[in-house]
Amino acid sequence: MRKYLSVYNLLGLLVFALGLFVYWQSPVPNPPKALPLPADEAAREEKLTLNLYRPDPPQGFLREPVVLEVGLGENPYEKALLAWAQATGSPTPLGLFAAEGRLVVDLPKDFARGLDTEEEVYRLYSLAYTLLATFPEGSEVRFLVEGQPSPGLAHLDLEVPVRLP
Repeated sequence: MRKYLSVYNLLGLLVFALGLFVYWQSPVPNPPKALPLPADEAAREEKLTLNLYRPDPPQGFLREPVVLEVGLGENPYEKALLAWAQATGSPTPLGLFAAEGRLVVDLPKDFARGLDTEEEVYRLYSLAYTLLATFPEGSEVRFLVEGQPSPGLAHLDLEVPVRLP
């Protein structure tokens, strides 16, 4: 029994008991909580006027303003792309982002599938004119296909950016 009751063992037990006591007495810190949004911020929705350019061959395009409600946390670019695709009956583009004064649109591979040259031109320019008229931060629209630069779609050259006339 003597080898378990040495001075060092008793000193170690005392330090351990003291540490356990301090740990037990210390308050538990509460994790930080997110602040609630003010009532007017939580219910606030922004209005986005989408200047929709509908294809109207052979006259060109019909401009139609459409008001979209963009809720808190929603991406206005995604809302605009979805509204354009629904209004024109086109496939929804994969994404849109602004970079250095230009808008960059990512198109799916089947964006122009089944269209002749004229229909493809109207669809692509309808999208470009709609985005340029809606988002003033862009002066031109560039297109990607499946996230990669592409020399063209079915009939159009995509290396040249599209600008409003």
